[in-house]
Amino acid sequence: MNEPSGMTHRVARLLGDVLHIDPPAPGTDLIGTGLLDSIGFMHLFVALEREFGIGVATADLSPDRFRTVESIAAFVAAKQGGEQGPVVPAAAP
Repeated sequence: MNEPSGMTHRVARLLGDVLHIDPPAPGTDLIGTGLLDSIGFMHLFVALEREFGIGVATADLSPDRFRTVESIAAFVAAKQGGEQGPVVPAAAP
């Protein structure tokens, strides 16, 4: 599995490539700031599947799992490690 900082860097770079944004500061709320909208979400899912060889299932689609670069990196690392869900828990409904 990739080390966390290496995974975070790869996810930040992928976000830049997919969404055409500068790498956000650590902890930036991608959704709250409008950097990641619904269309960007779909492009990101496809890019994550392609880049990291993971599957993004409907059950994975909690916005909190994709709120920051760090939470996306944790999600990808968990998927690559064979876990059924991400390390970052989803918010309660």
